[in-house]
Amino acid sequence: MNNKHRGKRIETGEWIYGYLIGDNVIVGEIVDWNDEYFNTEYWYAVDPATVGKYIGIKDGTNNDEWCVGDILTPNPHLHNQEVQIICYDSHQAKYKSVPLSTYRTNAGNGGWTGYDIKYWQRRLGNIHDNPELLEVQR
Repeated sequence: MNNKHRGKRIETGEWIYGYLIGDNVIVGEIVDWNDEYFNTEYWYAVDPATVGKYIGIKDGTNNDEWCVGDILTPNPHLHNQEVQIICYDSHQAKYKSVPLSTYRTNAGNGGWTGYDIKYWQRRLGNIHDNPELLEVQR
């Protein structure tokens, strides 16, 4: 099971990748564990608004791990050529690429009308570092 997450460290603003503990702590590496105990190498407090789960896909061009909140290139097979945001569709229990207009309309309610994420899409950035990519495209 994939439990890897990323979040922006509160103290420095740098991205931390690891295992989410609670809502706002990411553990960089689990060194030793069993059912009653675990020891970690690093604990980081992160901004909960920036936490995104790794979805198990890496960008084919640079090996970046894709997470919820990442912005992907438009799907050239669709009439609407908007960037797409990775979201979790709670109704279908899967990760989807959601066009920007749908993301803006549906933000925060957990049900998304989106598309399957395609292997040929590319990661352009994320909603936290690249808000300019979320501006209305003309």
